[in-house]
Parts: sequence; C-alpha cells; structure tokens
Amino acid sequence: MRGRTVKLCLLAGVLLLLTGCFPRTLDELYALPAAPADYLNLQNKINEILNNGGEAIAPVSGDKIQSVQLQDLDRDGVQEAIAFFRISGDDKPLKIMIFRQVGESYEAAAQIEVAGIVINSVAYVEMDDTPGREIVVSWQISDNVHFLAAYSLDLNQHQVVELLRTNYTDFKLVDLDQDGRTEIVSLQYSAETGGRADCYSFQEGTVGLHSSANLSSGVSGVQEHKTGLLKDRVPALFVTSSLMQESQVDSYITDILAWRNGALENITLDPDTGRSVDENMRFSYVPPCTDINQDSITEVPQPISQREYMGSSLTVNYWLVKWRQFALDGSSTVLYTTYYNSRDGWFFVLPDHWLDRVIVSNNPNDVPGGSERGVVFSHWQEGDLLSEPVPFLTIYKLTGTNSEKRAKLPGRFTLLPEGGDGDVIYAARFEENGWPDCGLDEAGVAGQFHLIRTDWAAS
Repeated sequence: MRGRTVKLCLLAGVLLLLTGCFPRTLDELYALPAAPADYLNLQNKINEILNNGGEAIAPVSGDKIQSVQLQDLDRDGVQEAIAFFRISGDDKPLKIMIFRQVGESYEAAAQIEVAGIVINSVAYVEMDDTPGREIVVSWQISDNVHFLAAYSLDLNQHQVVELLRTNYTDFKLVDLDQDGRTEIVSLQYSAETGGRADCYSFQEGTVGLHSSANLSSGVSGVQEHKTGLLKDRVPALFVTSSLMQESQVDSYITDILAWRNGALENITLDPDTGRSVDENMRFSYVPPCTDINQDSITEVPQPISQREYMGSSLTVNYWLVKWRQFALDGSSTVLYTTYYNSRDGWFFVLPDHWLDRVIVSNNPNDVPGGSERGVVFSHWQEGDLLSEPVPFLTIYKLTGTNSEKRAKLPGRFTLLPEGGDGDVIYAARFEENGWPDCGLDEAGVAGQFHLIRTDWAAS
C-alpha cells in the first residue's frame, strides 16, 4: 500500500507539471497525459524494490520528510533522486537509495544502509572541499539510542564514505566560522558530565571533532536551539536548556555558542560560576530567543518581576520582559522592556521613564466570557510603596459580534490601522485623572503596541 502511495504521488506530481492552459478537445481533457520517460523509469526502479519486500518510508522530522526527494548532490545541474526504504528481515533494514539520471533513465548510484528502526531526519549540506553536497542523517537505532552520521558520495564510482558518526542529544547544522562549509554542532546532556557542545568540521582532509564548549552546569535537557545573529552580525547558536529543579518555578538558561579565537566557544559562560550570565526564571509564554524587532539580530528575553501594591502573595503574577542583544565578547545591551501578553497575542514596549513607575494588572471590568479583556497600566509613585497606583491606560482585546461598536465607546481608540487581526480588534483608552505626564498620546501608544508573530509561538 505504501509503495502504491509513492507511485500515485509521483504520477500526481508529473501531471501537475504537465498541466497547461492550452485549448483541448473533450477527448483530450479526459485522457491522462503521459508521464516523462525518466519519471516512469524511476518509478520502475522504485517498484522493483517495493515488489521485493521493500516498504517506502520517510524521515519523521525536519523540513525534508518526503519518501522520494530530488537533490543535485554532485552539482552537475541534474537532480538525483533519493528514496527511503525499510526492508524487514534484512540485517540493515533502513536503506537510503540514491538514483542518478542517465539520459532518460535512472540507475542506482549509491546506497546507505543502517541497522535501525527510524530515520529521524536528513539534510544535504556542503561540509568538505570536494564538489557536491554531503548527506547528514539522524538515525534512531532503538527507543533510547540515536546517532548522527555524515556521508560523502562519489556517484561515478558508486561509493559512499562515512565521514562522521557520533551520538547526540540534539544537533544543529550551521556555518559558524563563515567559511562556506557547514559545521555540525552536537549537543550532549548527561547527569554525570552535564551539557556539552561538540563542533565537527572539515579539517586536514576529513570531517572530525574540531572543538568543544561546555554548556551551563546543572542543565538537564534542551528546550530550544536556534541560529541567529549577534550584534556584530556574527552567526551564533542560541541554546536554551532546562535547569534541574531548584525551586517551585521552572528555570531555564540560555548559552550562546559562537566561533571565537578559531574555535567554538560559549561566549556567555561565567568561568567562576560555570553558568551562563543569562540564567533566568523563564516561562512557556515567552519565546526563549527571537528577533523581536525584526532587525535580523536575535534578542534574548529576561523576565523581570514587578512590584505588587500591598501584596502579601509569595507568587509573582505579572512580569515585564527585558530584551537583550549580545555581542561576540559576551556583553549585552538592553534593546527595550515590554509587557508581553501571550494570552491575547500582543506586547507593548514601555518607554524608559515608565520603568519602576508603572505596574500592570488585569482589568476588573472585563466582559464575562472573554469577549473583552483588558490590561491596565497604573502609575505608581516611585519609592512610595504605600501610595495607591493610579490607572492611566487600558489596552483591550475585543472579539464577538459587537466588537466594532465597543471599540468606539467614548475615549477608546484602535491600535492598528485595520483595527485588528481578523475578527479581533485591539483598542486602548486613557483613563480620566490618570498620569498626564506619561509621555504618550494616542499615536504614541499605537506605535509602542505590536502583535506577537505566530512564528515565535512555533519556535
């Protein structure tokens, strides 16, 4: 059944490629167009494997999850076909078959096989100084055993050379030293040795371990890893790991790995404490690292608990977030401070003179059912912890059939040119007898208000 699915998918792709906007007779409209000879030949090669007990499979993660993939591996301008199979009963049941096009036919050019149960992911990158791309494969051998391997291909000689094989907890493919070749950064976590990042790169004619960098002590596993740019426009790997439980609140820490002094280094690691300078209480509603202002530089968040008026609760209910940019020397600069409202999909940039003078709370007059939710910004006299905060600005998220009417209630103004996002309207209101010296007018409030991009939530 899986083989038949592959065949139908290939045929459907061919039909799409051949569909055009040309006049046709009625008989022609009902006739299936003939697939090109090379695709039919490739399908025959695949069918031979399927008919001999093979099962079409695909990588289960990553951005390449098709069972048949087309890549120009040898950079000759003609794409090779890479197909993935499982042959039960074989000593090495997982197979990656590379088919090379010769004229109007395909021939088997190389094969990679492993004794495992799942192909986790596959990538095609340039790692060495030979023309063409290498294949990096994440294999799952058993429930708890994975390894990563990189392969170099010589399709003319039908040869596969394994350049690298290593265990890993997680990994990233990135050109950190900006030499045009991809490095593999393997992340390792263990209770005995803690966290470590190993950088594998091409050197002295082969791919091997170039350098290693320790992650913060006490980390127990990766929460997220992503590539980005430092203030110096230098590429870096931002690794956010969970810390072993040390309090009632989940804690996370971000290590920033970059190429410095000719090797992989953890530029935020404090040698005295063994931990990154970015240790924070971190919550799921704040993305670990993101380009929040869309300037191509990655910002790292630092949640800050706010003061509580006449509060006796041991739990912090409201947090502000400082967004920082890091330089290659490990120093950081605060870009700005925000109130980050993941529940309602927006954040607000606080002017500098609001810091330590403003607190945030929920609107006590919210409409039941959630069709109107508000966040109140109140002015608190600096240094006077007993004075009652004075509300001066409320930001609303409005939904429902009468949201437009409610957005136009006396004193309210909309915050986005279109009024909102789909069926949602965001509005605000300056409260009477509030804080006349807050420094913002309606246009200023709208300029500080931003929607949370959906790709942040997915990261």
